[in-house]
Amino acid sequence: MTAPKRMALAFGCMLLALAVFAVYGTVPIAVRYGPRHALPTVEIMPVYLLFMLPGWILALPFVIYFKNADGWRAWAILAVGTAIGPCFMLGWPLLAFGRINWQGDGPGGVMALFIGFLTTLFYVLLLRRFTRKMLPGA
Repeated sequence: MTAPKRMALAFGCMLLALAVFAVYGTVPIAVRYGPRHALPTVEIMPVYLLFMLPGWILALPFVIYFKNADGWRAWAILAVGTAIGPCFMLGWPLLAFGRINWQGDGPGGVMALFIGFLTTLFYVLLLRRFTRKMLPGA
């Protein structure tokens, strides 16, 4: 798989993870309290996408470097891809204020961890699927 295709795959996985996160955050609220109460969760999704785009850009060197996800590469991609989001979200207050306020910044880090893990898991699974499909004799 070429580098532009892997970049597109990573972007698609990012959008897929955002969709799963949106459904996971919206449907239980809509079922329990009604669709009107789920509207704030839907309205915040573009903000999540805004913070996901720099994470995708930070992951591009790894997307370009790792051509497949076999063996140890899958674990390396999963570790790096999962860590980019929380490091990005918790690095801002650390650089700006010299400390992390866990009550205020912790939930953002946890959401970044969840979204980063989900995005990277989708990416690794799909990359393995597409690269094995292209290998001769497989």
